[in-house]
Amino acid sequence: MRSVNWLLPLGTVAVYLLLILILAPRLSVETAGLMPFDLRAMGYSHGDAQAYLTAMTPAGQALYLGPIRLNDTIFPILLTLTLCLPLRRWHWGYCVPALAYGMLDLAENWAVARLIQTGPQVDGGSVALASALTTAKFAAVLVALVLALAGLFSTWRARRTR
Repeated sequence: MRSVNWLLPLGTVAVYLLLILILAPRLSVETAGLMPFDLRAMGYSHGDAQAYLTAMTPAGQALYLGPIRLNDTIFPILLTLTLCLPLRRWHWGYCVPALAYGMLDLAENWAVARLIQTGPQVDGGSVALASALTTAKFAAVLVALVLALAGLFSTWRARRTR
């Protein structure tokens, strides 16, 4: 179990670093520097989506729907497990926000892929769904992070008092 305590978070960080240090800069070039949907914590409008999709080149579409989508499918699964790791000594219910985050992020990835496949003529309902999933994902991960940090602190404190 000790190796899981280190390998899972390290794997999560490795996938995240691949996303932000290698894939995201490549995508930025293919979208005129506009911020990807997945990172817009406050959501986005129909006009924002159309502007992003208009700026996205065919190479950007291929990048997003290929390597980025694969890594952005692995990442939320790993992060969900990593966030639950410090809570395993508590009631399983404390993992619900992390599980919600994972499901919301995967659903958001599906919704964003649909937007990209559709292109600038995307309808407002599809944009609203993807945007709502993005904002909900950020809310859930914030709660999950607070709980995971509380779990880490609790474990640290318990070890310190022994």
